[in-house]
Amino acid sequence: MRAHARLARTLLAPTETSRKVLHLTRTRSEAVSSSAAELRRIERDLHDGAQARLVALGMNLGVAEKLLAKDPEAVRAILADTRKASVSALNELRDLIRGIHPPVLSDRGLADAVRALAMDSPLDVSVTAELPGRADAPVESALYFAVSEILTNAAKHAAPTHVTVDLRYADGRIRAEVGDDGHGGADPSRGTGLRGIERRLAAFDGVLAVHSPVGGPTTLTLEIPCALS
Repeated sequence: MRAHARLARTLLAPTETSRKVLHLTRTRSEAVSSSAAELRRIERDLHDGAQARLVALGMNLGVAEKLLAKDPEAVRAILADTRKASVSALNELRDLIRGIHPPVLSDRGLADAVRALAMDSPLDVSVTAELPGRADAPVESALYFAVSEILTNAAKHAAPTHVTVDLRYADGRIRAEVGDDGHGGADPSRGTGLRGIERRLAAFDGVLAVHSPVGGPTTLTLEIPCALS
């Protein structure tokens, strides 16, 4: 009976494959939920921002059409306001597009897109990159937005004087290491955005490692297995 019990435990115990399937099922479910939330955000931004401005543009043009023969000066003022509103609507659409997938990421790849993030950051950020090719677009997007979130968190919470970003590819993995000399204390369980980064990477079997003792420095390491073209 003892031998039978040992055999049953061996045969019925979770295998490495079953654990991987369970992990992938959970991470895919989280990714789908995250994607649905992102689609709702985009819909809300379009509805409350660009769509509202376009409706206002149409109304202004309708008023201008009615006043064209009666009051040309009023029409001129309306058209000037409409032109300004169209510029604002275009800027909002551009910002929304950059939030979905930045053009620099599509055109120049991950390294240059991260360099653009560094230039736009209020922090002093230096970037080094050794990527012999390009990963699939979803992988590049996941790493780009993860690094963007880390830089935003550093500016909000860590008050560093300098941040470094190192991008490398080795052993079939893209590795991004972000370090800063701030006051540390980053913890994924405290709602600093790191849990969202973990979920984003997990959708591609990626991982996030956090080393951030109180008092600093902080080092965040991101890895995603992938092939480069």
